[in-house]
Amino acid sequence: MPRSSSTITLDSDRSRLDRATGARNPGNRFPPLQSTHGPVRTFLIADIRGYTRYTEEYGDAAAARLAARFADLVRDGVEMRGGDLIQLRGDEALAVFESARQAIRAAMDLQAMFSNETNADAELPLHVGIGIDSGEAVPVDDDYRGAALNVAARLSALAHGDEVLTSAGTVRLAGRLPGLRYVDRGEANLKGIDGPTHVMRIAWEDEKEPSRWAFFFGSPASTKMGWRIGVLVALIAALTAGAVVYLTGGTDKNVNPATANANSATTETTSTTPLPAGEPVLVALVPAAAWATCQIQAVADPGADQTAVCVQPADSTKRMPDRWQISLYPNGKSLRAAYETIRENHDIVRGEGTCNGLSWGGEDTWEHGPGRPGGRKLCYFEGDDAVIVWLHEKLGQPDHRDVLGIARESGSDHAGLFLWWKPWHHRIGKIGG
Repeated sequence: MPRSSSTITLDSDRSRLDRATGARNPGNRFPPLQSTHGPVRTFLIADIRGYTRYTEEYGDAAAARLAARFADLVRDGVEMRGGDLIQLRGDEALAVFESARQAIRAAMDLQAMFSNETNADAELPLHVGIGIDSGEAVPVDDDYRGAALNVAARLSALAHGDEVLTSAGTVRLAGRLPGLRYVDRGEANLKGIDGPTHVMRIAWEDEKEPSRWAFFFGSPASTKMGWRIGVLVALIAALTAGAVVYLTGGTDKNVNPATANANSATTETTSTTPLPAGEPVLVALVPAAAWATCQIQAVADPGADQTAVCVQPADSTKRMPDRWQISLYPNGKSLRAAYETIRENHDIVRGEGTCNGLSWGGEDTWEHGPGRPGGRKLCYFEGDDAVIVWLHEKLGQPDHRDVLGIARESGSDHAGLFLWWKPWHHRIGKIGG
């Protein structure tokens, strides 16, 4: 079969090149070029601040607990955003992502998780610096080699505790991310890196004292602030009028839980830890860090002894839900009746579906740990809000009470809502939690 003119021309060119260089290549067979480039990946490196000093002051056992909690949270946060955890060495973690956007989201998820854990247990302070960079890297065994890892490591070292730093290159790859903004930190000369690196700090959109160099992405802050002010005004009006505040929404097909409570012929007789005197019961059942924005309602929800509503201020930097509430019930039967009312109103099948950072919509049980009963939870979307409802049952535990919690987060941010709920639902409902 005759060869095409293009093939003949190419062969002739190669023959002339052979003669000019003295190369011997019988049959004009040239080996294929081997690419030294790999796909662009984004690397995240997280490091616990003050870990060595913590170990010296509190001992190896406490440091091991801190490192173990750090490891659990990193695994969850990285997996939830589709990344791979490559290395985990005590107080440091390395993860890789195919998407710069997901790496940034994972970093902010992790900082929210670390903050929640620190608020929930001050004896395990997780103040973590995170660095992120993107670039080509070559897989080597179970690791990677490339300049992007070095930059990420230097940015992680540069970051303060609770801070996420990235490069301008990664910001260009990720683009706009609703709910977040980028704060220009200028150029930095990083050790071992040729030339200056343009550093950007990743911040929540509603973070206090925004820099004039910040670029706001997503919904305008004024809209969010106006909505929250409106909610606060509505809550004040509700207190004045003695109205009942519902955060679950739903239809008018409610079954009044008070009826089931009135028909109950039994009461719980388990020994009970006494509550602190001279303060509302709910105050003792919610840790101070979570109670800061809560107000006892003049009229409790139907069937409940007390209800408190908590609205996060627009200028708050704490990672708390936009709004949440907690109600104390006289016994387990009335608590479960209230929970079932909500489940039925939203047509959620008992024991089906999932509530976590990856999937949102369903109902199942939760536990404090192996052999330590907790309660049930359900989750759903309502308009633009992600909602989670859970009951924290006493179940014979002297220092626990029968409470129902409801939390919702705007922007359909179920991942963020779940990250908040995960540590706090164990403590809300426990005396001195």
